[in-house]
Amino acid sequence: MGKKEACQDRPLDAEETRLYGWIEGAVLTQPSLVGNDSLLEFRRDYPLMEDSREEGDYVLEAAGPSDRVPFRAGEDGPHFLWVYQELFTRLRMQLPFSDFQRDVMTRCRVAVSQLHLNGWGFILTFEKVCLHYSFRPIIRLFFYIYDVHFPPGGYGYISFRARQGRRLFDSYEESIQEFKWHHFKILAAPGKRAFWLDHENKPFPWVYWNPEVKDFVVYNLEPLEMVAFKFFVSLPSGLPKRSKFTCRFILDGSDAEVGKLLDDLLDIKMKRSKLDDLMAKMADPARMGPRSIFPTGRLSATAAAASTTAGTSTPVAVGSSREEISIQVPPALAASEAKKAKKQLKKREQTMVVDLEDELKEDPAADLQ
Repeated sequence: MGKKEACQDRPLDAEETRLYGWIEGAVLTQPSLVGNDSLLEFRRDYPLMEDSREEGDYVLEAAGPSDRVPFRAGEDGPHFLWVYQELFTRLRMQLPFSDFQRDVMTRCRVAVSQLHLNGWGFILTFEKVCLHYSFRPIIRLFFYIYDVHFPPGGYGYISFRARQGRRLFDSYEESIQEFKWHHFKILAAPGKRAFWLDHENKPFPWVYWNPEVKDFVVYNLEPLEMVAFKFFVSLPSGLPKRSKFTCRFILDGSDAEVGKLLDDLLDIKMKRSKLDDLMAKMADPARMGPRSIFPTGRLSATAAAASTTAGTSTPVAVGSSREEISIQVPPALAASEAKKAKKQLKKREQTMVVDLEDELKEDPAADLQ
């Protein structure tokens, strides 16, 4: 894989200056080192799509000598998606993006390739841990923990940074830069429709670089969200010096190793029956908003069971003895009765929150060996 000729020798023309002049110069002078031979090898060794039947729906294309990663498709050309090779080789991403990943990019108005690899590490690790514990990844909880980190002195790569006192995971790598030279395009195969287009065949906001990236600030959490937050931030305390509770280990480690670590932490921190109650509540779409849709294979047995009952009543998690609590008030119910039902539900929910918080206050019985 030979190094391509650097593209900084060609200045931006007038139209390019209008479209991309706001972008930091270092980004506009980074050629891609990924050639066609490398793409063939990559496609052979790493699955692009989560569903293997969709592999043939997309083709990969190397960047041209004058291409820059923020460049958009031309007026006559099909829309494409810039991605970094390390998203798949190191972070194990598979396409299409989950609802949670799309929500993060949409809220921030940030493009896939505009987000630093460490930023992707936080997204994917948070999501993986949530799914392991059968929580639906919650966008508000993520942005309660992280804020958008803008690069100093210009418009370059966007990342996330834990807010003070809310550090959850160590970053994938302290200083990681090489991914910036390993980008390529994904295009829909002839006759196929790309997943990054809306119903009007227009690209979603997260497809191309955007000068108006925004921070999504969450100042306060709902009671159940706060319990989930306290549970997550308490997990690393069972480990000496936060060892292993990092984006790198959780994303790079084998499923068996990561699963054992997370299960051991759960056994130390909280009784499973209590967590089952919390998971069932967090999976409730009426309480937490529209439910993200994940293939059943990406959920644990608890979440899979919950998904079959979501939308009708609060699902009872596997292994939980708690009775179902109806949370949908029929339209014909009188206003006073509806208010009474909601008040009773709120009271029972607050009781559960207090119980869960009491569990979290307990010191671990033993550290991991």
